[in-house]
Amino acid sequence: MADADIIVVGAGPVGMLAALLSAQQGLSVLLLEQSTARHIQSRAIGVTPPSLDILGRLGLAEIFIEQGVTVRVSEAHGRSMRLGRLDFAGLPGKFPFVLSIPQDRTEMLLEQAVLADPSIRFLRGHRVTDCSEEKGQVRVSGNLPDACKFHHAGEYLLACDGGKSAVRESLGIPFEGEPERYTFLMGDYQDSTGWGDTARFYFTPRGSVESFPLPDGRRRFVVRTPRLIKEYSSDYLASALLCRAGVDVDGVPQSWESGFGVQRFTAKSFCEGRVFLCGDAAHLMSPIGGQNMNTGFADAELAAWLTKILLEKRAPYDLVRELYNRVRRQAAGAALRRARCMMLAGTSGGHAWSALRNLTSLLFLHTPLRRYLARIFSMQSIPCRNLASSRDSFEKELNL
Repeated sequence: MADADIIVVGAGPVGMLAALLSAQQGLSVLLLEQSTARHIQSRAIGVTPPSLDILGRLGLAEIFIEQGVTVRVSEAHGRSMRLGRLDFAGLPGKFPFVLSIPQDRTEMLLEQAVLADPSIRFLRGHRVTDCSEEKGQVRVSGNLPDACKFHHAGEYLLACDGGKSAVRESLGIPFEGEPERYTFLMGDYQDSTGWGDTARFYFTPRGSVESFPLPDGRRRFVVRTPRLIKEYSSDYLASALLCRAGVDVDGVPQSWESGFGVQRFTAKSFCEGRVFLCGDAAHLMSPIGGQNMNTGFADAELAAWLTKILLEKRAPYDLVRELYNRVRRQAAGAALRRARCMMLAGTSGGHAWSALRNLTSLLFLHTPLRRYLARIFSMQSIPCRNLASSRDSFEKELNL
């Protein structure tokens, strides 16, 4: 007998959201996570309107908003002038803003909801190493901290176990792409800028600065670096902020710092047998703009809905598999291209490129084109951005 209707592997934001969405549909869920404790790093911070719509389905949107900062305005600056502003107020829907909330707080809120749901069995310290399909079930096995083995079976599995997904590798699904050459350094400080809830971008010949407000009076800064610089190993971030944006953080309390490189990978198939890949297990891209995590949220929502349909035998597997692969690969591809364009446009240096970029920014931010930019940055124009935007067409395609 199966241990649960749905096995979710990986309890990051995407995995916990997948578990909650599956449980909301009346399914029993087994959630497996290899770490023994929740991560406490700030990491990804942007939750876009389509993702807030998904959280709203679970009754969590308002709780998230209370714990974050609603960014309704973003300003672009050159080294010595303001280029313009992007206002999200005109966006359609209930959430005309981007929510800035650190990933550790996102995970805390989702974990609280998971632990409160009796349909979800959440097991930490379970490192999945193998996945296979046997006798009409999906089976996983792996290691416990005490060197013992575990084995579980379910009807379907949602793989949310990250870029190095053991589930994806166990199934032999190619992960196509390559690491980018671009590296960044980001850090969270007490906010001494006086910019309030406004996000700011500085475009200068020496490189860019991205800055976002955070809860509790903090602010995130991100700069491109000439090579990977490990956190707390130099004063590069502070000197780059002063040089590029005139922001002096000397003596300002810092709560977190991280250096990272950019990955660009996509799984060849997002759905194989009884397994659906979601989030980083399916795609990796530049984190600029929060594209990857929010794309993962939409993966989880569609996968949870489709597995319910399969369990109720309301649509044949081949139609479901084709729909998930096509729709989520299309969405991930669009997000990947936009994230890469934003990264290249915002981070490239040099006087000629900087002048061209700033001129283009003036054009976009002082014409009706700024409304299109607001939709891009808020992921409102991503195809199939969430189930609510496409459910009618999906039901028609599946003959429901």
